[in-house]
Amino acid sequence: MLHWSLSQKGKIKATPKKDNIFDLIKNTIDLISIIAEKKEIMINIDVDKSDTAFFDKDTISLVFRNLFFNAIKFTHRGGRISVTSKRNKSDISISISDNGIGITKENIEKLFKVDSEISTKGTENEKGTGLGLILCKELTELNNGKIIVKSELGKGASFVVTLPLNERTK
Repeated sequence: MLHWSLSQKGKIKATPKKDNIFDLIKNTIDLISIIAEKKEIMINIDVDKSDTAFFDKDTISLVFRNLFFNAIKFTHRGGRISVTSKRNKSDISISISDNGIGITKENIEKLFKVDSEISTKGTENEKGTGLGLILCKELTELNNGKIIVKSELGKGASFVVTLPLNERTK
């Protein structure tokens, strides 16, 4: 809530620079691994250790933490989460996918909109504010990136964060 409030007031600034994606993902997983272990969820990383992108470490770290927390929250005990990356000439896309409960098409359309706050309980009644994905979108865009979601109800969700490989101006 605090981060979202600050972002609405223009108080969160991003200072993108070239940084390693694998290190950021690995550090994020290290932070949340105990929660995944409690739900017996396996996390698989398939990201090249040398992949870099142009991003602000603090803000994009917050994006990935939220996406991992959501993946854990909506994945059943014993499930799995995978992280993959795909690089092209100008961007790298990092996908965080789970085999959890998925998202209805109706809710996918509302996920990133401030005026249609959604808060759904997790597979073990975990709570949320409904603001996390809105913040993820704003912080990703602050880094000249984009975020999309693909999901099928009952089969899981995949959130894809695309970041530039080099500095961009808006």
